[in-house]
Amino acid sequence: MYYLRKISTVLILSFLFFLTGTVVTAGSSFNMPNVGASIAVVIAAVALVIAVITAGGIKYVTPENVLSTEVRKSLYEYIDEYPGSHLREIARELDLKPSNAAWHLRKLEQTNLVRSRAIGGKKVFYLVEGGINARREAVAESILRNDNARDIMLYLKNNPGKHLLEIAHALKLNHHTVKWHIKKMYMAELVEGDTSNSTYPVYYATDIGIQAVQNLSGRQSKKMGRAAS
Repeated sequence: MYYLRKISTVLILSFLFFLTGTVVTAGSSFNMPNVGASIAVVIAAVALVIAVITAGGIKYVTPENVLSTEVRKSLYEYIDEYPGSHLREIARELDLKPSNAAWHLRKLEQTNLVRSRAIGGKKVFYLVEGGINARREAVAESILRNDNARDIMLYLKNNPGKHLLEIAHALKLNHHTVKWHIKKMYMAELVEGDTSNSTYPVYYATDIGIQAVQNLSGRQSKKMGRAAS
């Protein structure tokens, strides 16, 4: 109601400016019958824009005030706890509409608190504060959220030096599927390959990959524990 009264006041004042301009112009000796009215209209338009902006509570979002809303604070804390989460996952876990979550995430990105990266057709998020390690962790965990990728990583952790066909046979997966996941994990430095035998290159889980799958398992267990309680 306060803002409606403010807008009404501005409109009334603008209308009075308009009448004043018309009367003054009519009694003037200058041959400029529309000058006063034109000025009044301009003043009214500017005043109305200012009133609407004020009424809507629109303000610049800065690093200092971006976390002043509970929604963005919850988003920031969730990404801190679960780096590499994608939009729909975040929205689902925080009970938000994807469009609403996306809007607030953009504000966090614009104020340089959060960054995103496209992984497997999905945009995943991580905190800027952690630097390159946060990005690496987010990418790793995003890749390993796929069940097949995680199974491959765990298999290589326990059975280092296996080639594609061995991995595919052990996990009962198509070797093309294994190859596709290995390629992604190799680029993310989760696995390394020994190609000295070009016919059957073998692969090993890296320390980064092992740590990532352990972190992810711990976070998922924590999340399941919360859901059960």
